[in-house]
Amino acid sequence: MSENLPELTQEQQLKLLEEWNNRPDNPPSLVELVKLAFNRNDLDGRSKEGKAVKNFLASRQIKPKKSHEYQAKGLIELSDEQKEYISNNCSTMTGVEIAKILFKNESLTNLSQETRSVLEYMKTVPSNVKYLDANNQNVSTEEYRAPKSEERMIAKINRYILDGIDKDKITPRQKKEVNSLIGYMNTFRFGHQINLYDDERDRDLFESSFVRYTHDKSDLTQEEVDQYIVLSTEVVISSNIQQTINVLQNQIDMAIQEDGKIPMTLVEASNTARKEYNDCVNRQQKLLNDLKVKRSERLSKQVKENASILNLVEMWKQEESRQKLIKMAELRKSVIKKEIERLGTMDELKSKILGISEEDILNG
Repeated sequence: MSENLPELTQEQQLKLLEEWNNRPDNPPSLVELVKLAFNRNDLDGRSKEGKAVKNFLASRQIKPKKSHEYQAKGLIELSDEQKEYISNNCSTMTGVEIAKILFKNESLTNLSQETRSVLEYMKTVPSNVKYLDANNQNVSTEEYRAPKSEERMIAKINRYILDGIDKDKITPRQKKEVNSLIGYMNTFRFGHQINLYDDERDRDLFESSFVRYTHDKSDLTQEEVDQYIVLSTEVVISSNIQQTINVLQNQIDMAIQEDGKIPMTLVEASNTARKEYNDCVNRQQKLLNDLKVKRSERLSKQVKENASILNLVEMWKQEESRQKLIKMAELRKSVIKKEIERLGTMDELKSKILGISEEDILNG
């Protein structure tokens, strides 16, 4: 049943177009335009008024962003003093560290507008004076977006799985698994977790682990999806611990080469890191085994339930067949009875043809 949408006046239409045209660098959202047109703060894009505004804008080929839609901010124009500070300190500090000082904001992250502006300028600084940190070269400056189409998800699966999916020969089962994975990766928890990683390599490792674990499982419960997210997080943690172990081992090797002695602090730190790594690997193995057991038990129970249903269907079919046989036997019996009765009248019929009655024959 269609809604009766309010019709916008010429004044409202003009107001909307002026607001849109006056803000090319920061276009207003749909909610802002609805509130502007009707001068009411209680309206949003889902209201009748919001739909009327949206329809009008669509007729002008205007598509405003939704209120919850992420809009990446542009870069900040840095002052000469800020550029000079970046050039003087980028050899010893990361981009986010510089941004926190320049903009006096300790809450900044690599996704922040300020940090991205600093990192962009750092690209112009000669490489021989930049901060030599491999992690700084792999910083993610964009919010992660999970695939929402089958084509993009298939490409994502084929990136991490050796024998992936041929989109031209995709089976119904694979299609179901692809759509299930789209649902798994578009949950709030998955997006929240992957966006916690600033390093692109950590993001890729987390994503690849999750895809490899779940790409062929279309029947996961929400609890199991959350557990696979935890499992993928543990994979990233173990990788980072392994890197720490390698750094400590290099420091130990250097210490041995210099004076043949190993500082106890390095030994203790290395032992602690190795224990953390082993604990992490054990957690992964335990969680993976638990997930396999739970899913196996659930599938086994499902198979049994399906088998019970099939047995009932089979029994019903057998009963139906038995009833048909009984009915056929009864029909056959009825036909035979009629035939016997018919045959019983044959002697009398023959006697009538010969002109002899049954009584004559009997009496000789």
